[in-house]
Amino acid sequence: MTHYKLAFLGFGNVGKALAELLLRKQTDIQTQLGITFSVTGIATGSKGIAINPDGLDLNQALALLKSGQSLEAFPPPHSPLSTSLEFLQNCGADVLFETIPVNYHTGQPAVDLIRAALGLG
Repeated sequence: MTHYKLAFLGFGNVGKALAELLLRKQTDIQTQLGITFSVTGIATGSKGIAINPDGLDLNQALALLKSGQSLEAFPPPHSPLSTSLEFLQNCGADVLFETIPVNYHTGQPAVDLIRAALGLG
């Protein structure tokens, strides 16, 4: 069984829909592909950033945001950070889902953040 640590950079409509899909398909992913996963970080533009190397409860994150709360309402242990770069440096993810809004002409800020993530390994 292979385990992957996942992180979401952007958790708006697209990020939340992906999270819900992963939760619905979690058993299939495990049984058919031999893959387990945990979410070690979620960063939003307006609802905070949360990191936990042992894994964040994805259902709880979705519920917090649905009720209008910040991710910083997560119970400890978690590490609230202030920038996307700090998030990338500390989330410890194997897989990053980037779903932030971008400038359609330049691709920014996503291009720089993806470059930074690739530079971190």
